[in-house]
Amino acid sequence: MKAIIVLCLIVLFPVGNAFSQEQDSKRISTNDRQPIKVFLAYELGEMAFNNFRNFSGEAGVLFQNDNLIRFVYQNVKLSEKHLSSNFAKSVTGENIRGLMKSYEVFYDFNVFGIKSTSKFYLGLSTGYADDYYEHTTSDESVKNTTWTIGLAPSYRETNLFKVNGLYFNLAIPFRYYFSPLEETELGDSIVNRHLITNNLWFFIGYQF
Repeated sequence: MKAIIVLCLIVLFPVGNAFSQEQDSKRISTNDRQPIKVFLAYELGEMAFNNFRNFSGEAGVLFQNDNLIRFVYQNVKLSEKHLSSNFAKSVTGENIRGLMKSYEVFYDFNVFGIKSTSKFYLGLSTGYADDYYEHTTSDESVKNTTWTIGLAPSYRETNLFKVNGLYFNLAIPFRYYFSPLEETELGDSIVNRHLITNNLWFFIGYQF
């Protein structure tokens, strides 16, 4: 349900935004375009859900054909409140906190665009995940590491607020764990099985 709701937002937000703005009528000639552009961004989705503890962000390259290659790093301390929420559904019960580390490389294909600064992407990924969960009162814990593959629909908009280079990227990555984290009981709560996982990412950054 979480993924379905956010996918709907990805579709509806840019469409509504397109009606509120004039269609960009200027075409940039091939000679005027830079071969590549480099970008950096901070991630606000998982960070906001978990009290902005540690760091999550992306760095990458925008090619002349509008495709992207991105490296995303997450090192997020997972709060008890978020893990036990209906939104996350990572844990059944309370009193469990965690640490999520991941390293992922995405190649994002430009599927279509509403205008020159608004693009939909579908990305393929490969990466490595390191998950750790611990019970806050029983001293029990579980750790799992695995290689991953995945895909990620996303919507990217540049030149926000008419600031050249400022951008956001709203993405929902899905990943498959080659070595799943099996359902594990910690104290009086349960860490649910991790085989296919997803996040809600909202990057804000600058494209040079």
